[in-house]
Amino acid sequence: MALTIVATAGSASANSFITLAECETYMEGRGNKALWTAAADSDKNIALVEATRELDLLTYTGYRTDDTQALSWPRQWAVDPDNPTDQYFDTDEIPTRLKNAQAELAFQFIKAGTTDLAALDSKAGVKRKKVDVLETEWFSAATTPTGIARYPRVMNYIRRLLATSGLTTEVIRG
Repeated sequence: MALTIVATAGSASANSFITLAECETYMEGRGNKALWTAAADSDKNIALVEATRELDLLTYTGYRTDDTQALSWPRQWAVDPDNPTDQYFDTDEIPTRLKNAQAELAFQFIKAGTTDLAALDSKAGVKRKKVDVLETEWFSAATTPTGIARYPRVMNYIRRLLATSGLTTEVIRG
């Protein structure tokens, strides 16, 4: 049975923030799109759902609009960093930033082929590898990005949508 994309904002059965058609439009303006255009639609749909799963695990500003919605967006009280006049996203809106991030991450899933991007990267942290006498030198763990942070373009799209609670301290003077 083929996977069907459900990208209805706020739906209890949604499995994607973006439709395949929206993603195709995004990819038209992307360099190195040949890998994407060569992929079968069924593989693209799988990549879109995988990308949604990864993005949906993150903590965003604001609150879910409805307790029954399947995905983390749409949200209420989520600040729109690109619109200075309307401070918040509409409660039925999926941000373009999130849709673009999903398209980029889906592209990475297509690019990876059979490699599971959701798994830990076995080569992460390798600074130098010497085959004769089998020597491997590793970077420190703090310098190696993991998860979605491995994809700077994805992070650049969503960074300003993410919650920062716990990273700041309130100062009370009295």
